[in-house]
Amino acid sequence: MTNPLDDTLEALQNIQDAINAIKTRKIVITEKQTLYDYDKIISYLEDGATDLLNAVVIFQKHEKPL
Repeated sequence: MTNPLDDTLEALQNIQDAINAIKTRKIVITEKQTLYDYDKIISYLEDGATDLLNAVVIFQKHEKPL
């Protein structure tokens, strides 16, 4: 059984990887609507990452150090 804090940290890393991948794709995209949609996706992912970071802070109050 995995530790929920570890799962949360992994999710945070996956979100950052997705953001980086989308930013890389944006370099070669020229279609304005696609660029706009990618910017929206990045924004939503960044918001999710912020929420996960807040969860990590709370987890760390109750979990042993990593």
